[in-house]
Amino acid sequence: MKYLSYIMVAACLFSCKKEAVETYQGKDGVSFFAYTYEQLNTTAVRSYSFAFQATEKQRDTLFIPMRITGKLSDKPRTVLLKTAQGTTATAGVDFELKEFTVPAGASKFNYPLILLNSAGMAKNVYRIVLEPAETKDFILGTLGQTPETVTNQGTEENFRYLKIDVSGMYVRPAYWDLLDADFGEFSAEKYKFMVKILGITDFSFENIGSDGLLNYPVTLRNALAAYEAANGPLLDENGQEISFP
Repeated sequence: MKYLSYIMVAACLFSCKKEAVETYQGKDGVSFFAYTYEQLNTTAVRSYSFAFQATEKQRDTLFIPMRITGKLSDKPRTVLLKTAQGTTATAGVDFELKEFTVPAGASKFNYPLILLNSAGMAKNVYRIVLEPAETKDFILGTLGQTPETVTNQGTEENFRYLKIDVSGMYVRPAYWDLLDADFGEFSAEKYKFMVKILGITDFSFENIGSDGLLNYPVTLRNALAAYEAANGPLLDENGQEISFP
């Protein structure tokens, strides 16, 4: 009888523990996302200039990688961004934030930030600081780093705030810190020369990769040597001779 009582108590405890387990029913989250090697995180600043584009544009779209944390859905869901403290650009004048529909089953997606070539950008650099806004489908997602695994490309980072500097001037891109050793000091005329020779306008590591860092400087040095042989030194906007390391 004594042992039977023990069995009944144990069975009761086990039953209670099973009943206490509940399925998570809260909202799924969303955050900005990048691979750590790209150095795109909460403290990093991305940049865009209408002056750097191959053709004149009055508006353009900057695609921002984002990630969902939580359950996948078999239905489309809505994401919206909002401005945060530190924003100097004006919504509706310099940029537009619109609801974006995330496709069913997606865990990662690109949010389309619309940039407007306003009159003030000819002489100013405006900053846009963004964070996810709560919607009927999402709250702020889980933040921090995810270690490298066999299924991803390296250590990943989810973060809350994204800073973007936008202008219509030839200003030094935020990503140029990673290019100094391979392309040398930035200047507007050097940038124009690079665009003319290479036929691209985005020289971020995310766009050109390790092959670009290795091969593009060689191409540019050869092109510059040909230019100098025909025309003499190529000078930048400050009268300094342009060169590539």
